[in-house]
Amino acid sequence: MDPAPPGREHETAVLVSALDDARAGRGTAVLVVGEAGIGKSTLLGALLDAAERRGVPALLGRASADLGTPAFWPWLRLLGGSAARDRGLDPGVLDLGARPESGDTQARFRALADTADALATAADGGLVVALEDVHAADDASLALLHHLAGEVVATRGPPLLLVATTREPVPEGLEAAVPTALRPGRLGRDALHELLRRRDGTGPGADAVDTLLRVSAGHPLHLTELLRAPAVHAEAVAPLVRRRAAALSPAARDLLATAAVAGDDVELAVLDASPAALAEVLAAGLLDEDPRDAGRVRWSHALVRAACHDGLPAARRLAEHRRLADALPPDRAGEVARHRIAAADSAAGRAAASQACCAAAEAATARRAPDDAADWYRRALEVTDDRVRGAEVRLALARALARADRTTDALAEAAAVLDVAEEEGRADLAAGAAVVVRGVGPDLVAGRIEALLERAGVLLAGEDSARRARVLAQEAMTAGVRGRADEAAEISARALAMADRHADEPEGVDAVLHALHARYEVCGAPGLVEDRLAVGRRTIALGSTTRRPEALVWGHVWRIDDAFELGAIDVVDAGIEALGTVADRLGGGLARWHELRARAARAHLVGRYDVAFALAHRFRELGRRGQDPTAPSLFEAFVSLLHRDLGTLATWRPDEEAMALMRHVPVFWATGGIAFLDRGDHDLARTLYDELRPHLFAVPLTNRWRPIICAGSELAVAYGDTEVLCSVHEQLRPHTALRGDSSTGAPGPIARFATHVARGIGEHDDAVRLAEQAVTSDRRLGALPGLAQSGLALGRALAARGDAGDRDRARRTLEESRTLARRLGLRPTLEGASALLAELSGVGPGAGSLTARERETVALVATGLANREVAARLVVSERTVESHVRNALAKLGLHNRTQLAAWAADALP
Repeated sequence: MDPAPPGREHETAVLVSALDDARAGRGTAVLVVGEAGIGKSTLLGALLDAAERRGVPALLGRASADLGTPAFWPWLRLLGGSAARDRGLDPGVLDLGARPESGDTQARFRALADTADALATAADGGLVVALEDVHAADDASLALLHHLAGEVVATRGPPLLLVATTREPVPEGLEAAVPTALRPGRLGRDALHELLRRRDGTGPGADAVDTLLRVSAGHPLHLTELLRAPAVHAEAVAPLVRRRAAALSPAARDLLATAAVAGDDVELAVLDASPAALAEVLAAGLLDEDPRDAGRVRWSHALVRAACHDGLPAARRLAEHRRLADALPPDRAGEVARHRIAAADSAAGRAAASQACCAAAEAATARRAPDDAADWYRRALEVTDDRVRGAEVRLALARALARADRTTDALAEAAAVLDVAEEEGRADLAAGAAVVVRGVGPDLVAGRIEALLERAGVLLAGEDSARRARVLAQEAMTAGVRGRADEAAEISARALAMADRHADEPEGVDAVLHALHARYEVCGAPGLVEDRLAVGRRTIALGSTTRRPEALVWGHVWRIDDAFELGAIDVVDAGIEALGTVADRLGGGLARWHELRARAARAHLVGRYDVAFALAHRFRELGRRGQDPTAPSLFEAFVSLLHRDLGTLATWRPDEEAMALMRHVPVFWATGGIAFLDRGDHDLARTLYDELRPHLFAVPLTNRWRPIICAGSELAVAYGDTEVLCSVHEQLRPHTALRGDSSTGAPGPIARFATHVARGIGEHDDAVRLAEQAVTSDRRLGALPGLAQSGLALGRALAARGDAGDRDRARRTLEESRTLARRLGLRPTLEGASALLAELSGVGPGAGSLTARERETVALVATGLANREVAARLVVSERTVESHVRNALAKLGLHNRTQLAAWAADALP
């Protein structure tokens, strides 16, 4: 049986059992939670001893709360040990700066996935991966821990035991990701009795146990210090530690002072201590040798270090910080900055600290850690006295915040930069502040950017340069969002021309890419799809020649969406494959997310609903990992289309946060409105339509024109809003050759939506023509769900028109639609086609069961005309009118003219 620390028999047994399960191929994870000094490390030590006895290698890392500790610090230490090297592991896998072709988010995601995969592979035969003090870990380290626990250990179960220790509160979501949590408590009498016996070699008396329990309250670290003391005194841990340190030689005390300021674990070279002083401190149990690195020592406990640090005079701490800042090499930028900040007690010290913090921020940027970079720039601002220099630092801060997707914060900092730029006449600062946030998004953000642009424009007036081109591009995008389409087009053309003139300058490539992005956004009108394709091709080419990953990703994404709109399915397929190749090469989340979305839409187009749902869940999860705020909304929009087709909206449980995020956006009023209407949420659907309705009279010609006008037209049809339908009909008319499909889903050809509108306003010939166009488009693409839906639309249009031959043709069309709908599981289409076929065959009631002459007769009777007046209008005999009325009543199951008039008011256009 494996030995256990006194009082920790249960916890040790759980850990050893988990170790044996991992060796047997059933990997798992355990979390050890407790207050400082409760014995978490002691438990971990017992596990590592058990692993050593079984020949199972163990990798150990410890997080540090010290300012300046780099991202992934506990993992870097864990992967840098000899045991990790023996397993073929390398901390270089976490070097985000070595992934130049990826964006920050993609690089970090790929690093997490690659590290977790490497650890799973290295676990062959059994492996322990242990992280201490994860409550002090940086966000990147916690993200890797979550990923390893949830995506690798929990799902794949390699022969790996993952153990983490933490204080309360447990990092968010960690306990839910780990199947087993241990919470060791205070030690009781039996444990204290055993500890005293081990110390003295004899059984202690009851009084000694009682005294020790009363003074320590069973706290393990307090017990350790009390057992080291010559006598038991009612003192806390810190006085006991300082009393022990005071008994050391002056050289040993100097070593402790340096180590306390240096950090949780310290390089011997930094301590610059004699072997005798080091041996004395180690023997006193204040520092321990690092078993994984002979060149380092670590504190026996964080509370021991805190006691030694807090006992130092302020002047001594200041002197140690200065000495360490001077001694550390420049590549340890974060540590240098931490010591410079602590030593910033003068103007010169503050200037040095500001410079060191900026260096640390640049190092964080190189590591693809924008949040860390932003934190360092903020610290630099706190110690920067010069106002202009402060504005330069603030601009760097704004850029870091933008890279970290903290848009609101970035814009606030940019506005502060412009304050100084205006006072000092610094056009460079103004230009930089105006373009901090690329892509202007919601109107509120666009308004804030517009204010920055107006201010920057005053300082840049008349300038012809790369930076001015970027500002113009930003102005064009803002004007487009604000609905000033002509102005946006003119400015974007000027921006691109100016950027091309300065393409060879240092900022030239950025200017061209920004201008191309603006050009694409302002060419969102449906009639400009060819222009957008040209911009996409040029962006892809520029991305290839300059090795700019963001250009490649966006170029291919644009190309795919534009090809969907044109129904150029071969271009869609080529674009998806190219985007997949980019994703493979970059290894990042953004390119893969867009690729999965496009593949899901492609599956939707041809009716492979199982594949579409599976891909949707994959891109939703990838979006969550990448922390893209739009990802949940795009997932909900896509799956709502699938559920509408299948008639399963009742099972749809939309993400409330995603819905709230889109609640004030017109595209949600349209697409969400029709989904909620079909789902039966009539009050919400009506509310959304009322908000959307004013926008439908002139839908802005942007890249959201298609989803807004198509879904909006369905709502207008459902509510019988003739005024809106007449306006929408005119807006749709020029663009019925296009499709509403994109990477957000495949709702079908615009001609089908125009068909419903034309029927709604009684334009029956137009409705038939448009439905025929929709059927042709769907048939050409092999869009089987669309073909079934467009066939139903054509059948309804033909039945409503009722010309000679329309009924027979409608029946043939509906038979095909019904067959396809049954095969694909499209319940609404199947029910609609079946019901109309029944009407047209005289089997079921409805307008389709009436002949064209019977419908004409009923329509006139419903206006209140007598049979004689109806006969005169139709130029037939009164008896013929009576016969038509009798036939209609029989077919519809009605009993009198009043019922017939009421039916006609609802059923006949």
